[in-house]
Amino acid sequence: MNFFLSYFSNYTIKYLFRCTMNMKDESKHNTILIVLPYGIGWKSIINDDILKSISNFGFRIVILAEDNMINSSDPNIIVRPLIKYQRSRFEIAFGLLRNYVFADDDKNHSETLKLKISQFNNQHPVLSLFRKFIGKSLSKSNIINSLFAWIDSTLFLDNNYKEIFDTYNPQVIFVTYPFSFYTYPVVRRGKKMNIPMIAYVPSWDNLTSKWEVPVKFDQLIVWNKIMQNEAIEFLNYKSSQVKICGVPQFDLHHDNSLIRDRKKFIQSFGGNPDKNIIVYATGTKQLSDIEPNIVEIIQTAIEENKLHKPCQLLLRVHPRRSTSDFQNVIEKPDVFLQIPGKSSNEFIDSGYHWKSDIEDYGLLSNTLFHSDVMINIASTITIESCIFDTPVINIAFDTDQDINSFKSVKRHFQYSHYMHLLNSNGVKIARSSKELLTNINDYLDNPGLDFDGRARIVESQCYKIDGQSSERLLKYIVDFVNEKIDYNR
Repeated sequence: MNFFLSYFSNYTIKYLFRCTMNMKDESKHNTILIVLPYGIGWKSIINDDILKSISNFGFRIVILAEDNMINSSDPNIIVRPLIKYQRSRFEIAFGLLRNYVFADDDKNHSETLKLKISQFNNQHPVLSLFRKFIGKSLSKSNIINSLFAWIDSTLFLDNNYKEIFDTYNPQVIFVTYPFSFYTYPVVRRGKKMNIPMIAYVPSWDNLTSKWEVPVKFDQLIVWNKIMQNEAIEFLNYKSSQVKICGVPQFDLHHDNSLIRDRKKFIQSFGGNPDKNIIVYATGTKQLSDIEPNIVEIIQTAIEENKLHKPCQLLLRVHPRRSTSDFQNVIEKPDVFLQIPGKSSNEFIDSGYHWKSDIEDYGLLSNTLFHSDVMINIASTITIESCIFDTPVINIAFDTDQDINSFKSVKRHFQYSHYMHLLNSNGVKIARSSKELLTNINDYLDNPGLDFDGRARIVESQCYKIDGQSSERLLKYIVDFVNEKIDYNR
């Protein structure tokens, strides 16, 4: 089993072949421009096998990606360097006007926006007055919003990719990570040239937490119905423009063949098969710097026998976080480290010094399956744990009582995308160290507690856990390409 097959099955390839077979001769001059702003999306969204499959039936593919990330000898697969676009001060200032000063925070799903506006007001008192007396009242004006959209898509148009558009004349543009600033020059030029554009939204928080993209895409592909509603009600897309595919990166969690025997899994990291496993999954330091203190609380509870069952702590450290942050606990008994990914400079331009492969995804599946309790602040791993019916505790208290409210972990539980998890009653929220230990013991005593809530989370966030989300993603892309090329022919 190779990495590609974990995302795109033989069924998907056959589907692609059927869709393109009748266009083999006509499509030999048709070009698809794919924008991959971050290396981390290579293989999880786009893979060289799928590029070759499209190419074999006459489509020319131009992909904008990091240098040396994709190598292909196929003449129909052309890799050009992605420009790490840097916005000017004027563009940033305009973005503040559009996304904060004149933002409409009365729309549905505006919880995150309200928090960001509050922080903006705190940092920019003069502009906050302008928003209060002018921007807020005009935020619902269709004329103002249309003017901002026109300025954003037109005024900042540059010539970064003009040569690529002139040379290859793409008929369709597919954008991964559409909210990345790196995509702005491409989508602006695509808009000017009236090229159909489709985008995949790779994370559940993107629609309500990111700046508005300079242009509106012809079609969005999202994880679930919640995100579809956010696109419609918060970003003003039509329902026909938003397709639901599920979560492609969760497809591997459907593969039961990856699950190892519990005893062998625990022994693989040096643990004791007779003890329960508490997993703490860290975020980056930007998420919160209080996590070492939280981990220490858990380790101390294990050491002092404050938990109802013998436990061991498996500390899953984010690849972009230093293990030195946890130096006080990693040498203690019953504490074990798990660092996913492998050291690599392949995606270094995106800030990643690591990459994942099939073994890492298998490790994650086993970790979630065999864990007795999963603890994190407010991570996507919460959803993944629920797929395996593993009890989850989220940390919602600060060990530093003097922390700025805008840096407090509590802020995460006021975000639009996380409100749905809170309402599911499938996750326990620890608001103090005492509550944390109580919650751990409750789950150790009764692992089935909150089962129905976890099931609701999986149903609402994942759409389907059938291993075919990536197939649906690809199907929507291929259907869009065929439709637009047929229409323009």
